[in-house]
Amino acid sequence: MSKELQLARKSFFKRPVRVLVSIVVCSSGFVLLVTALMIPLTCGRVVDAITGKPVRDVNVVLQVSTYAGFGVHTEVKHVTSTNRFGWFLLPGSFQWKLPLSNFRGSWLTVNEDKEGSTGGEEGSASTEVLYNPMFNNRSMRVGNKYFFPITVTFKQDGCARVWAATCTHRMFWWGVSIPLIPVLENVEVCKKISESMLREQCRQLNTYRAAFAHVDSYEDAQKGKAFCAQVDHGAISAICLRQLPVYVANPQGYERPIVSSPTVPLQEGMFEAAIGQVPRFYQGCGKRDSFTGHFYCTANYGPKDPIYWVAVTVEEWPDVNSARSRVPVDKPHFADYEEATVKDEVRSDGKIRLYHGPQYTVAYWVSNNRFVQVLFYRPIPEQEEFISHYLSEFPSTPQ
Repeated sequence: MSKELQLARKSFFKRPVRVLVSIVVCSSGFVLLVTALMIPLTCGRVVDAITGKPVRDVNVVLQVSTYAGFGVHTEVKHVTSTNRFGWFLLPGSFQWKLPLSNFRGSWLTVNEDKEGSTGGEEGSASTEVLYNPMFNNRSMRVGNKYFFPITVTFKQDGCARVWAATCTHRMFWWGVSIPLIPVLENVEVCKKISESMLREQCRQLNTYRAAFAHVDSYEDAQKGKAFCAQVDHGAISAICLRQLPVYVANPQGYERPIVSSPTVPLQEGMFEAAIGQVPRFYQGCGKRDSFTGHFYCTANYGPKDPIYWVAVTVEEWPDVNSARSRVPVDKPHFADYEEATVKDEVRSDGKIRLYHGPQYTVAYWVSNNRFVQVLFYRPIPEQEEFISHYLSEFPSTPQ
């Protein structure tokens, strides 16, 4: 057999082997693609957004979410911290998984605690700031309280459903530069940042935090409301206004002292010592609500036991609309409301609304920024005298 024929035969038998090997390699690659989850090595540097200096000892958490049935499962994959030069290195991740649709996304959270959050990509850093901008909640922690945490997402639409001030998108896992926005006492310092988008993030974050910084008095709370309104004049401002009263009312849930509001002094002569033959045995005011500015003063008339006969309450609000909101639209649900009638009456000192039932009788009206209520726990002959006296003291405001 000639040499040329022998080479031709060898080439003929080698070709199917090459094709088979190619098929096996390609098939293996496809199987690996749909059955394995691979996240590449992540390397980056964390810097101060204003000074550009490296931020050391800041936690960087890699998290992954996958679809689990009709829900989403989130787990912390790797945690590290930045070195003295601000650099960090996170190992990649490889694991077998169900078909391709099982994988949802991966992201980094910078400046979270070492445990990381399992709230999902849309909830880690943004949730911490929205619900705990002072970083003093006993169950929600950040690593370095001098900087705001941030979510770094690698999905193209990763910041679409969250507060943009707490999220940044990166295309690559290697050489990621992450500017951390510092906590500032003066929001104006944000103007030192040259990049417009980062400067706006700084303004929004520090304005949001400023709303919660001082809340120990009604005047402080009003300033906080004003800061909330300035954040983005939209959805984030609305969340701020919802969270501020929660923060004010629950100091025990945060690492801040409980500051009790002082009792409002009783206005001299507010309550008559006796109406007809019914003496007053108690009078006093409560504490001003540090968020709404609301407080009330009350006086009780009649014998102390087994129950007094009349309770006169004057509630004061910062504005007349808040006072008007206290007027019941329907019948107040006293024990006899099913048999009671409610009607408006016009008197010489203004209009009142009168609830009258077999047991209880209640007159109530608005006098400027005050809501006035005269409640009779039982029918008494001095009923009309009580209403007339307090209506003259607090004339009804026309609506």
